[in-house]
Amino acid sequence: MQMTDEEKAFVEECDEFKDYKSIDEYIADIRRLLMIGIINHRYSETEADELIHDDIHMKWIEESFSKKEDACSAAVDIAYCCG
Repeated sequence: MQMTDEEKAFVEECDEFKDYKSIDEYIADIRRLLMIGIINHRYSETEADELIHDDIHMKWIEESFSKKEDACSAAVDIAYCCG
């Protein structure tokens, strides 16, 4: 399944670290990236939430956020680890 133009634009926006007000905004972007198929697999809402809230993945997300790693890279790391 291919991404829409809107989804492609969102991925491009997330290819650089944004000025997030909180880690919750960062997590929301990662979740959406997983759901729109950042690695050519679209996770359901439930699957994306399960991946994100796994203890190990949450630690990775927190570390990525503190290092100001872009959300795309974080989402790809999570998706490849679990997919």
